[in-house]
Amino acid sequence: MSIKIALCTIAFREKLLEVALDAAAELGFDGVEIWGREPHISEIFDENRVRATAKMAHSRNLELPVFGSYFQAGVTKPQDDDYIRLADALHIARCLRTPIMRIWASDVPSARAGQDVWDRTVRETQHACDRAADLNITLAAEMHDNTLCDTGASARRLVELVDRDNFRLNFQLAALDYGESALERLKQVLPYIVHMHAQNYQRVRSRGNEVRRVPLADGVWDYRTVVEKLREANYAGYIAVEFSSADGDGKLPSLARDLQFLRSLV
Repeated sequence: MSIKIALCTIAFREKLLEVALDAAAELGFDGVEIWGREPHISEIFDENRVRATAKMAHSRNLELPVFGSYFQAGVTKPQDDDYIRLADALHIARCLRTPIMRIWASDVPSARAGQDVWDRTVRETQHACDRAADLNITLAAEMHDNTLCDTGASARRLVELVDRDNFRLNFQLAALDYGESALERLKQVLPYIVHMHAQNYQRVRSRGNEVRRVPLADGVWDYRTVVEKLREANYAGYIAVEFSSADGDGKLPSLARDLQFLRSLV
């Protein structure tokens, strides 16, 4: 099996879902990761709407490898009425027939998390995994800034503490500088990666190392080496282009270049 390329529909977060699906099909992506928020899909399970979403994707010959939910385990901040419920998220993933559901590991950076945050996140993730296992769904925590999975070491620690066969990682390279190279980050978690997001950055030193998105072939991260290591490890999942480095009329050409670049690597 070879690595496939998906488009995260959040790349068109300002548009209706149909626009994102049409773009993915037109450009030749293998699949899409459905953004788990309006206007792309409701965070409250609506079977008719979810089935219509799957039908729209499949009619465009697009696979649905991952549902990009916003369910969080180990949340510490007060939640409003829009808090994502585990049951809704799992029902959406089941109805989309996605084998993987993206989740979030707390809302605290690993460097600031006390044992109570780790314990709560592990406990709630284990519960979510046990619920997901009944539906044959794997949960993948996104390696994202300001979560317990913000570094390679902390992400690996969480996977090992949760200790569930259906808990793995959504790998991505960080916007912030954690003092780890791309390969160091990758090697820490390589056995646990089931999905990957791709985006790249340049650091604007005149603005205090502020980052801005750039094409995948450019920027601080070397995707050539990262994808080479994934191939050597027989990774057969998806790499999903998460955002475009351009807006407006430049968005489609930018995504086309990123897709072409990743195709050349896989």
